[in-house]
Amino acid sequence: MQALLAAPQSRERLPAASIASQADSPLRIVNTFTESEPGLFRVRVMAQNQSQKRIRAYAILADAGAYSRSDFANLTTPAAVFQPTQIKTIDISFSESEAPASVTVSVDFVEFDDGSTWGADSHHSRDRLAGQRAGAKAERLRLRGLLKARGSSAVFDAVREEVSDDAKGEGAGKHTEEWMQGYRNGVGSVRHRLRQNLPADNPARVEGELAKPFDLSEEQPQ
Repeated sequence: MQALLAAPQSRERLPAASIASQADSPLRIVNTFTESEPGLFRVRVMAQNQSQKRIRAYAILADAGAYSRSDFANLTTPAAVFQPTQIKTIDISFSESEAPASVTVSVDFVEFDDGSTWGADSHHSRDRLAGQRAGAKAERLRLRGLLKARGSSAVFDAVREEVSDDAKGEGAGKHTEEWMQGYRNGVGSVRHRLRQNLPADNPARVEGELAKPFDLSEEQPQ
């Protein structure tokens, strides 16, 4: 099932998008669209939560051979989760030079709000999620210690730093590259929240922000 929009001037037509078999997927792709803008080709995927549970993380694949993409998302706030029956549109982009003749989209991974999961998980989304959560936990612990020892200004000096590619969690050698990428992303997310949300001279608000859940895995299912 597909819908094609007007083709860009540089191409006779847009690549076709099709939907893989989804016999038992709780997150069902109900439609696809393809569109382009200068330098970019985009697959727009309409997906519906057809389960009775809230979905708090997912991965959707756009299989185009050498230029395949995986759109992974950890929906970290209650407002962002897929509610039962809810439909959302998800964009998966390719550069114009990578635009294939056709793309097949499918759901590879789903995590529900009770912690259970579904899917082949061919792109190791479970590892990525576990790494994110470990990174966020470790960074919040580190920053709380820094706040206590040196004050809020030291915390804000720390969160201005970019996350090093060498950032590793405890026992990192035992984990996959996806876990490591997730770990760095979790560290970066904590730093970004502090940079965006708080003044540097308010220790109480810094402590309050560090006490907030990183994502919905730290909250009780509703």
